Amino acid sequence: MALIWEGQFGGLADSKWSGILGSFAECVGIDGHSTPGLLKVHQALKKESGATVDSFVKIKVAVSTGESFWFSSTSGKIWRRSSTGTWLLVHTTTAAAGGHGCLGAHEYNGYLYWATESRLHRISMSTDHATVANWTANAVEDWATFAVTDDTFHPMAIQDLTLFIGDGNRVASIISDDTFDNNALDIKTPFRVSAMIPFEIDLLIGTYVADTVNRAEAIRWDCVSTSWNTSDPIEEPGINAFIRDDNYVYAQAGRAGNIYLYNGEQLVPFKKIPGTYSNTAYGKVHPGSVGNFKGVPIFGFSNGSGNPAKQGVYSFGSYSRDYNKVLDLSFPISERSAGALVTSGIEIGAIMVADFDIVVAWKNGATYGVDVIDYSNKLTLAYLETIMLAQKQRDILKTLAEVSAFYNSLPASTGITFSYSINGAAYVEMTPVTNAKLNQIMSQLSVQDVGSLQIKVAFTVNSNDAPSVESLGLKMK
Repeated sequence: MALIWEGQFGGLADSKWSGILGSFAECVGIDGHSTPGLLKVHQALKKESGATVDSFVKIKVAVSTGESFWFSSTSGKIWRRSSTGTWLLVHTTTAAAGGHGCLGAHEYNGYLYWATESRLHRISMSTDHATVANWTANAVEDWATFAVTDDTFHPMAIQDLTLFIGDGNRVASIISDDTFDNNALDIKTPFRVSAMIPFEIDLLIGTYVADTVNRAEAIRWDCVSTSWNTSDPIEEPGINAFIRDDNYVYAQAGRAGNIYLYNGEQLVPFKKIPGTYSNTAYGKVHPGSVGNFKGVPIFGFSNGSGNPAKQGVYSFGSYSRDYNKVLDLSFPISERSAGALVTSGIEIGAIMVADFDIVVAWKNGATYGVDVIDYSNKLTLAYLETIMLAQKQRDILKTLAEVSAFYNSLPASTGITFSYSINGAAYVEMTPVTNAKLNQIMSQLSVQDVGSLQIKVAFTVNSNDAPSVESLGLKMK
C-alpha cells in the first residue's frame, strides 16, 4: 500500500493536478494546524445574530469595554454585541449628506468613530453603550465633514498616536486634542485609498482606481512628511485588504485571488486562492474581513460574480515557523442549502477574533447574519479531496483495490467515508470497513480501467466528536 498523505499538512493545492507535499485539491473544514501530523475537524460556525442583523456588515469595532459594534454597509444601522454574545440595534445613522452606510470605524482617544460617505460621526466611550436611549442622547452625528467624500472606502488605522482615515485621494486625521484635518496627506489622482494598516512605525496604504484599471499602489508613509516615503505599483485592479501575520503583512489584491507579501518596500507575489477566474468569475477579500485566530491569519473570501472559488473563512498560516504557510477553507458559514454547505453565492463581511471566538458577518442573497464559533459542535460535512493520483502511469490502465484511513481516534458514532472519481467522472461512494486492530478504516473493491484518480474523504461527526487521521493509503493493481 502506498501512503497518499502522511503527516505533512499542505492545505489547498494550487489545482487538482499540482500542489506542494501534503496538499489537497479541496480542503473544507479540516484542521491540519492544531496538532501537527493529524487531520482533525474544525468547530462549526453557528448563527448568533438571529433576525436582529438584517443587512450586510462590512465594518466592526471591538472596543476597550469588551463589547463590539457592527455597522451596516448600506442602511446606517449599528448593532451592539455584548461580550456574552447578545445583539441589540442601538442606533441608525442618518448622515446630513451622502450615503448612510458605514465605510470605516475605529476606537480612538476616548471615542468610537464611524464614517459614512460624506461625514464622520462619533460617540464618547465614557457612555454606557448598552441602550438605545444612551446612543440617542450621546451619539454625535456629522461631527466632521470629509473633503473628497469617497462613496466606497473610508478605512481607518492608528499610528503615531493619530487616527488616520482614507478619503479618496486623501488621508484625513484626528490627533489627540480632537483636531480634524481633512488633508493630512494627499496622493496622486485617480488613486483612492482602499485599505490601511500600521507597518513598523509607518502607515501602509493600499489604493484602487477602478475594477477595469489594472493599476494600484502600496504606499508607505511615515505619518509626518508632506509626501509618502515609498510607493510600489502592481498590475492589479486595486488592493482590497491587508492581512497581518505578526510582523508580516500580506495584501490581497485584484479580483483573481492573488495574495502578496509586503517586504517593506515592495509587494511580492506569494500565494493565490485556487479557483477559475475570468471577467465573469471573480471575487475578493473585503478590508474588514481579516483577523488572526490562535496565531494563524484568517480572511473571508467573497464572491463578486460567477463563484470562481469556494467562499467562506480561510486560514493562511502554520503551526510554527518550522512549517510552510498554507491555505485552506477552515470555516464555512452556518447557512445550509438542502442540508449542504453553502460555499457559493455569498459574501463574507466583518470578521472579529476575541480570544478563542471567531465572529463572522455574511450575506447570502437577501439573507444576512453573524456567526460565531460553536464549541459544542464539530462541522458536519467536512471533507477533503486528493489531487490527481496515479499520474506517473497515466498511459496504463490500472485497478483500484483499496483506500484506507489510519486514525488516531475514532469516537463513538463518528466515521470516515471514501468516494472515488475515475478520469474526472462523478464521485462514487465506497463502503467502509473498520479494522480496530490497525486503527484503520478501509474500502476494498476492484475498480478497473483507472487512468487518473481522485479520492474524496468525508468525516462523519457526532456532536462535538470527530475522527482524527494520521495517514491515508491507496492500493492499486
